[in-house]
Amino acid sequence: MLDNLKQEVKKELDKLPQDVVGLLSLNNLLRQLIHRMVINQACQSITLTNPILDQAMARFCAEHELANQEQINRYLDHKGLSQSDLMHQLSIPLKMQRLSLEHFSSKAESRFLQRKEDLDQFSYSLIRVDHPDLAHELYLQIQAGEADFTALATAPSQGRERASHGLVGPASLSRAHPLLQQKLRTATPGVLLEPFQVEQWWVVTRLE
Repeated sequence: MLDNLKQEVKKELDKLPQDVVGLLSLNNLLRQLIHRMVINQACQSITLTNPILDQAMARFCAEHELANQEQINRYLDHKGLSQSDLMHQLSIPLKMQRLSLEHFSSKAESRFLQRKEDLDQFSYSLIRVDHPDLAHELYLQIQAGEADFTALATAPSQGRERASHGLVGPASLSRAHPLLQQKLRTATPGVLLEPFQVEQWWVVTRLE
């Protein structure tokens, strides 16, 4: 499918005068044009019913506060568009949505499962210090309710998360250290984890 699209777009571009292509390239518009041409070619086989197009036009008029045909005509003149140009532009997102459902919906679940670990969002509190005794002391203070995690994450914590009072996320764990990822993926929210070493740091953390 992609190869056919490339060939069709190339044929259309070859019809343009070279000075026009050069002008588009000079103004950084050529890539944008090719992008739109590929989308138009991909959606060529998709047809939409009149009620769907009418709904799209009604939404557009509501968003742009166009109450009647006279206001629509003024808008079109201002933008240098015809009515058919506007309908074409409104139809493209709808056609893309239908094209995506027809060609890719069957693959969506497997793709999601492949990337699930990157897509999952975690929030966790983190304290990093460079000495195991200090890490265990902080752990015991928090566990006993003698100190607040947020206060200890500001000082004496030594990691970059001090700026956010120890709170990290919501974010993917893909950039976190593998050991930290492993601990947090099996952690119970709200339960403080015993200190463990991650490279040169000793870490106290809690899945939020």
